[in-house]
Amino acid sequence: MNTKTMNEIFGYALFGIGVSKIILVILVLMQVNMNMNAIFNGGYFNNYDYSTFSAIIGLLQLILAAGSIIMIFVNIIKQPEVIPGYLWGLGALLIELIAPSILMIFAIFVECGMYMKAGAKIRNKNIYTKEEHKTSKKKTKNTEWFYGGQNEQPTKENNQEQKRKAKLEKELYEWKQLLDSGEIDEEIYKQETDRLIEKERRRSERRKK
Repeated sequence: MNTKTMNEIFGYALFGIGVSKIILVILVLMQVNMNMNAIFNGGYFNNYDYSTFSAIIGLLQLILAAGSIIMIFVNIIKQPEVIPGYLWGLGALLIELIAPSILMIFAIFVECGMYMKAGAKIRNKNIYTKEEHKTSKKKTKNTEWFYGGQNEQPTKENNQEQKRKAKLEKELYEWKQLLDSGEIDEEIYKQETDRLIEKERRRSERRKK
């Protein structure tokens, strides 16, 4: 199993731990609320046992913490962009261990948010790195026709080609910035950059005729 797949698994697992703990807290609070109402209204207590659910989550937290430490070292060279996500996950567990009992209810919600953010950061960076490599490789291949053989042209035409090359690179870079910032998605990025490249291809072919 490769590193990207492992990062994807850990991303979903950390996010899932955060969601599971929130569900557990909500269930416990609902039970406490019902029992408080029962006390004042003379009803019966509802004594649901969530200890097994809690124990499973706690065990998974320890397993993910140990795995996160290993994955940090694995990703130092291969994919360092995802390491902050693992650190967020370890930080979430640390909050649970050091938070005073009186603040535990607030600490748990902070912890859950950190777990969910950890999973999201790992997955987003993992996907971004994969798409960036794929996109860059594809764009380089698509523009080889444009960049290759320019030194064989006369000086005046070469200067014009260099200006066109710089303009194309600038426009491609601007679209890449929009993609990285999340203002556009991968489909729009591909459509617009392919349109620019095809436009330059046709212009180049007309100049050669």
